[in-house]
Amino acid sequence: MIVVISVIKGFDKSLIDSLTSIYPHIIVYDKYNEKLKDEKFKMYFSTFQGFFNHDGKKITATYWKIDNIKNFNNIIIKGDASSCIVGDVLAQSMNLALGDKINLFYTDNSGKIKLENIKITGIFHSGIYIIDSTFLIKKESYENLNYTGIYLNNPKEAKKIKNTYLKNYLASTWEEQNENFSKAVEIDSYFALIITFFVVLMSGFSISNSVMYSIFVRKKEIGILYSLGLTQKKISLVFILESLIISILGYVLGLLSAIFTIFILKSIDIKLPSGVFYIDKIPFYISFNDILLSFIFIIGLSVIFSYTSSKRLLSFDPVEVLHDE
Repeated sequence: MIVVISVIKGFDKSLIDSLTSIYPHIIVYDKYNEKLKDEKFKMYFSTFQGFFNHDGKKITATYWKIDNIKNFNNIIIKGDASSCIVGDVLAQSMNLALGDKINLFYTDNSGKIKLENIKITGIFHSGIYIIDSTFLIKKESYENLNYTGIYLNNPKEAKKIKNTYLKNYLASTWEEQNENFSKAVEIDSYFALIITFFVVLMSGFSISNSVMYSIFVRKKEIGILYSLGLTQKKISLVFILESLIISILGYVLGLLSAIFTIFILKSIDIKLPSGVFYIDKIPFYISFNDILLSFIFIIGLSVIFSYTSSKRLLSFDPVEVLHDE
C-alpha cells in the first residue's frame, strides 16, 4: 500500500513542483507592483504564440518575454539565462544547440505579425512534457511587458490570496491556467483514498479472523482464566494487546519492505512514454506525515477489530468448556 500511495503522491508532487517552477502561481493581467502576503518573487512578462523553422523543420511554440529570466536558473541544464532559453525536448526535436539563431514569427498584442531573430543561450528541463516541447523564454525590458507573474512560497495558497488581495484585478491562478492538470491531482487523490479503503477493509477482516481463531483454539485456557476470577474485559485486553503487537511488527516489516522497494525502483529510474504522461519518469514521494498517519490508522484498526471480535466470542459459558475437558 505504501509503495502505491508513494507513486500516486509522487505524481501529484512532481506535477505541482514542475508546473509551479514555470507558471506563475498568480497571473495579474496588468502591471501590479504591490507585495502580496507569502510572495516569494514576481516577474513581468508577455506571452505569444508563434512558429519558426530550423534544420528543415517547422514547429509552433509558446513564446514568453520576461524581465528577469534568472528566476529560472534552477531548471536550466545547459548554458545560461543571458538571452533566450528553450525546453530540452524542443531543442532535441529541432536540433537546436547553444548559440543557434532562429527566426520566430509571432502575433503581438495588437494583432500584427512580427519577426524576431533569437539567439539560444540556454536549455531548460521542467519535467512537464508540454512545456519542455513548446516553450521559448526570452529576456525583455520591463517597459515592453504587459502582465505580472507572482510566485508564492506555498503554491497551494494561490487561490486564497487571489480572492483576498486581488478582487479588483483581472487575475488567475496556476490551477485555473492548468485545469486539466489540477483535475489529475484530484483524481489521483480519489484513487489513493479508494486503495486505502480496500486495504484497510481487508486488513480489518484479517485481524478479526486472527482473533477469532486465537479464541477458538484457547477456549480451555480462557475458561480457566474465567474460573480464576478474571473478567471478560481483562481477558479481551489480552487478545487486543496480542493483536496490537502483531500489527506493529507487521507494520514495521511492511514499512521497511516498502522503503527498500521504493529505493530499488528509484535506482532503476523507470521512464514513461513522452507525450502520454505529463512527466518523463515514475516519481516516488513518501512523507513522514504519511508514515505517521498510516501507523495511527493501523493501530486504531487493530484495536477496533480485535475488541469487537473478542467481545463477541468471549461470551461463552466457561463451565461448559471446562466440563467438556
